[in-house]
Amino acid sequence: MVLHFLSLLLRGLIALLAILTLVACHPVGSDTISNRPDISEAEGIIYVARDIVTMNPDQPNAQSVAVKNGIIVKVGGNENLLSDTSLGNFAVDTRFQNHVLVPGFIEQHVHPLLAALAMGSDAIISIEDWDTPNGFSRLADSQDTFRERLSKAIADFDESQNRPMLVWGYHGMFHGYMSRSLLDDMAAEVPVVVWQRSTHEAFLNTAAMDLMGISQAYIDNWPSELARSQVSLDEGRFTEAGFWELLFFEKLAVYFANPQKFSDGLLWTGNFFHRNGITTLAEPAGPIEKELQSSVAAAYGPDATPFNFYFIPDGRTLANMYFDEGSEKLIEETERFLERSEGRTQFLPQQVKLFLDGAIYAQLMVMRDGYLDGHHGEWLMTPDVFEEVFLTYWRADYQIHIHYNGDGGLDKILDTLTKAQAEYSREDHRTVLVHFGYAQSDQIMRAADLGMVVSANPAYTTTLADKYSEEGIGRKRTERMVPLAEAVRSGISVSLHSDMPMAPAAPLQLMSAAVNRETPSGWVPGPNQRLTPEQALRAVTLDAAFSIRLENEIGSLEVGKKANFTVLAEDPLTIEPAMLGEIDVWGTVLEGRLQPVE
Repeated sequence: MVLHFLSLLLRGLIALLAILTLVACHPVGSDTISNRPDISEAEGIIYVARDIVTMNPDQPNAQSVAVKNGIIVKVGGNENLLSDTSLGNFAVDTRFQNHVLVPGFIEQHVHPLLAALAMGSDAIISIEDWDTPNGFSRLADSQDTFRERLSKAIADFDESQNRPMLVWGYHGMFHGYMSRSLLDDMAAEVPVVVWQRSTHEAFLNTAAMDLMGISQAYIDNWPSELARSQVSLDEGRFTEAGFWELLFFEKLAVYFANPQKFSDGLLWTGNFFHRNGITTLAEPAGPIEKELQSSVAAAYGPDATPFNFYFIPDGRTLANMYFDEGSEKLIEETERFLERSEGRTQFLPQQVKLFLDGAIYAQLMVMRDGYLDGHHGEWLMTPDVFEEVFLTYWRADYQIHIHYNGDGGLDKILDTLTKAQAEYSREDHRTVLVHFGYAQSDQIMRAADLGMVVSANPAYTTTLADKYSEEGIGRKRTERMVPLAEAVRSGISVSLHSDMPMAPAAPLQLMSAAVNRETPSGWVPGPNQRLTPEQALRAVTLDAAFSIRLENEIGSLEVGKKANFTVLAEDPLTIEPAMLGEIDVWGTVLEGRLQPVE
């Protein structure tokens, strides 16, 4: 405690000394400050900060940054910027002199519609705390707590709405057994959908199936064999393709995809992004349906939106729709999504997302050595279809982002990319391993040799490792959950994402998870897989930009790049690692526009 107090006191004295030095070097009345124009009259602004972490290896730190027309025109120390007459009619803004500027945080992978729906559920009973539109939702880490809160939610539900009750956050390892019969016992009359924490699985009671018209005949007549195989009406369980195809889009969306609900949820989610310092976001596999995608554009497209939002088309769904008509048709339909770009919501050209194995939160990833209890993972795309679709996009020079979680799934990806390179060699393809749930050393070496990049979710380890070391996976393999440091050491570019609602879209919390790797029990699985604070900051700035081919525009504070900053109360590179996730966010600067957090 004493050391922590002395550390805070020392940092305060250093900050005070910096301010006094600035005043001494540039007193009121000197040409460098007092003779400069008011901000309202200036053609550009010089921002002065306690420190500026640039992520530019040639100039790692600075104290001032000059901005004109939303673009950085100079970065340096106070002495050389404030006295630089070549900057002309620039004003000086010292409001950040007690703050730290870092490149605007980049969230490479979120799902705002899913987040809006999950956060707006009738009840959130999850394995971690959540800030929601309806207030704070405390974690439920036991079966008794989950069932007690579920019973209360059922009792409080207004049945006159004539829709299913939606409950999000269930995880069997924490919350125990779930089934149709259990839900029937708890709610014989109220239609209930328990949405698994992964969002890739759900359990329904009989009342919900009756309300939505789900019968054995409905399942049997569905065209996709894979989807049919991932449904059990006896258990009331819909998982992976069975969930998305037969339940989510066909049935649940009828009740929950109304414009007002989504609009309210998207605006709340957008505010959540801003409060956590994010200036750029991307959604790999955004909604295919024009109406749903337009709802995101309506919420995030206006210029006043405090961030830029990018879509990456869903190649799996597009392949289901068009692959039978030939590869040219598939590419043509994918390219048409560029026409939907609107305002601050844009589609990234020549990029697409594919899926392979199942969700890690449901232990449905495909593992090399299977599971301790004998169950098996699931495919989101069968390996043969995945390979055909991958090769189609590869030949068309697309950057391909691939959802995978298990090391068994990763083997298939590596074999497919090896085949693709042998057929048609490409250098800067940046094929992205999305989520990076499990990877072995030999696989990481192959991925590095093949020129792949990683976009990882470090919250997997901090949230799931305790349970997975005991059930399904075992302690030894759990040490290798999200092995980030090994990937960095191999030369792979690594970025971090939340996949919200898989984890909160809070880059500082993601950095903390990657740097500390500490679970709720206090265990640090794979301590040699921890990132340094600098590596973690790079993973939510410059490497995140690299993963979506925007590194020439954003990701570091350099001349010619957009003036996108995140303004912090503390320096993430010098604060105690355990405190990373607690740093206050003042707000952001987007292309030169100041945006304080309300």
